[in-house]
Amino acid sequence: MPKKTLPFYKMHGAGNDFVFVSDDMTKTKITSVLAKKLLDRHFGVGGDQLLYVRKNANGASKDARASEARYTLDIWNADGSRAEMCGNGARAVAYYLRDRKGERGSFKMMTGAGLIGVGQKAGRIEIDMGEPILDGKKIPTGARGEIIDFPLQVGDRSFRIHAVSMGNPHAVVFMKNLDAFALHSYGPQMERHPFFPRRVNAHFVEVLSRKRLKARVWERGAGQTLACGTGACAIAVAAARAGLAEREVDVDLPGGRLHVRWGADNHVYLSGPAETVYKGEFQL
Repeated sequence: MPKKTLPFYKMHGAGNDFVFVSDDMTKTKITSVLAKKLLDRHFGVGGDQLLYVRKNANGASKDARASEARYTLDIWNADGSRAEMCGNGARAVAYYLRDRKGERGSFKMMTGAGLIGVGQKAGRIEIDMGEPILDGKKIPTGARGEIIDFPLQVGDRSFRIHAVSMGNPHAVVFMKNLDAFALHSYGPQMERHPFFPRRVNAHFVEVLSRKRLKARVWERGAGQTLACGTGACAIAVAAARAGLAEREVDVDLPGGRLHVRWGADNHVYLSGPAETVYKGEFQL
């Protein structure tokens, strides 16, 4: 008897890679256990996150905000934990929906962090990531108020952190000599620091100019990744708030360059490269 299979697409956004499944591809229930198997780089497909998209029926939700969303995006990390939001994943999904499902106009998707907007202009997709959350308790962190240049002891080293939530928590550290930084030592320690009750995405950033930043990423639940979309947004907001950069910047990451615009409406907009790499089937 042939084994049951799960069809999927492999995608990436600036090297931040994903396994993508939609409700019109399979009726298999996606669980944390299955997500972890799929994302395993040795025994599965491999990826930083699993993305599952379902199309919403008109009027299916009693929540007024949710009813605005044409699609719902669910996200799992490589360790099987759930993620509220993934900016690069949202961009990759948006390109898929445009190129393979004919979505040509603007539309909204519901995520664990709330509604996000997908806009299209001159062949480029820009994601409205919403407003940044700046209050320490809401991010959440172990302190109240805005977390700007806040001293935090991580192992044997003290860092000055800037905390921002884009629906998921981020800690940003500005430094020099970024390439020499011991990311694999301090990244996991910061991710699980008691100051962050829901763990944190840690970003270490070198300011190249007021319009260009360079970053390395340690993602909550995924480890070192080549890019992080919500992280790029948090980095841009933190740099602007600290007076280190303009409100529209390029963020250079190991996997590519992302463009972030913190608009006058207080919404953060994200754009950059994303593509579908291949389609396959996973034996269940």
